[in-house]
Amino acid sequence: MLCRVMILIAAILTIDALPVAASERAVRVSASDRAACMPDARRLCRHAMPNVRNVVLCFLSQKSKLSNGCRAVLASYGL
Repeated sequence: MLCRVMILIAAILTIDALPVAASERAVRVSASDRAACMPDARRLCRHAMPNVRNVVLCFLSQKSKLSNGCRAVLASYGL
């Protein structure tokens, strides 16, 4: 599950939404997912960027402070 979120954050932090292999299937993060979480990454987790693992851990530790949109994105990935 953490791996899926790390893939999500990696895609959010890249300019293009490139397919990334995860558990033998491609995951494509939508522009709306990136748009929902990038402001939170910049606001709450700038210190963790660009390290994907650290951004994921930051998101999880700051979950109550995340925007509703980013929380919904994380929930769609099972978090």
